[in-house]
Amino acid sequence: MNQPITRRAFARAGAVAALAGASLEAASPARSPQDGAGAASAGADALEVRPYQLMCIVCRIGGGCTDDLGDPRLTAILAAVRNDRKMPVRLCCNVDTVYRYQNPGHDDDTAEGELFNAKRDLDVIQKLGLVPGDARPAIDVFERLLAKIPTALGICAYETVTAEHWKGCPRARSGNYEKGHALGVGAILPPRDQHEKAEYKTTSAAAVYQADTLQIRPHHLMCMSCFYGARENLAPIQEDNLFEAIDVIQKNPQVPVMLVPGCCMICPPCSRYDPATNLCLGGRSMALRDQKKDLDVLQKLGLKYGDVLPARRLYELLYERIPSTRDVCAYGDGEVRAHEWSICGGPEGHAAYSKARAEKLGIPD
Repeated sequence: MNQPITRRAFARAGAVAALAGASLEAASPARSPQDGAGAASAGADALEVRPYQLMCIVCRIGGGCTDDLGDPRLTAILAAVRNDRKMPVRLCCNVDTVYRYQNPGHDDDTAEGELFNAKRDLDVIQKLGLVPGDARPAIDVFERLLAKIPTALGICAYETVTAEHWKGCPRARSGNYEKGHALGVGAILPPRDQHEKAEYKTTSAAAVYQADTLQIRPHHLMCMSCFYGARENLAPIQEDNLFEAIDVIQKNPQVPVMLVPGCCMICPPCSRYDPATNLCLGGRSMALRDQKKDLDVLQKLGLKYGDVLPARRLYELLYERIPSTRDVCAYGDGEVRAHEWSICGGPEGHAAYSKARAEKLGIPD
């Protein structure tokens, strides 16, 4: 027998329903009617993309297209992510399950039919290890795609055609996706200009040598150790300023080192460094892993951002509290739990770090 509902319970249920409705409205991606390539969610702009469209972009590039992909939607998506490699890309597809809150509708379905479009999107998102509605920076999404999906066969077309509505995309057997895949992520998202990198190497290396206080993010103390331990002869490289920081410390062990968040004096020459934002645009969520490593180092050392210690004392503390890269760079257990949480230096620790620790980074007594 149904229980009578009280006025208080009725009011409470109405409030919950209203909040739920507001949350769903805020979370629903709003496609831009002007360019057809964007989606906005409450609090952050994101680009709404069907999973199959990622593969289409690679396929069109492999077929010789550059800026104009021969399809307005694909062209607009490519232009948007090339303009901002860190732009969040939200993968949305049509499903019948509880994930239907993110269903984008069928406007972007291709001519192969609704059933094929639904399966193709789910095939892509399953191989990426994601779920409908997931969002990642553009660089992460495309690097993940290239790592996980080497061929269009089995997704965009099938070895055996079981029915007319399962013929798949006519481009799938062209080899264009595979050609685009072979070109790598640089063909999709052009890399940092080499002349700019060289200029930043010159100016930032000079800044390291001229600094009264080195500004270094915490986990780079460990990177410096692995750099030192992996090389028979230390010398500068074009990609970062690890050598320069080590050289300064070896020559002046008392130089003050300030622990700072985010990109530091090591980073400006790096291919993944974005000068406009001072952010790391490394794929596979490199910046996310780096932040966790920074915080893990700070916690183990009992320090905080902004703390300043003489380099010698800081490295004494580092090697005392963190005997292996396993403790930080492999999360303490060596387990890779997701694509974004890969480990560095191996699950049991990097031998180069152990060498640097034994030699105290070459810092003279």
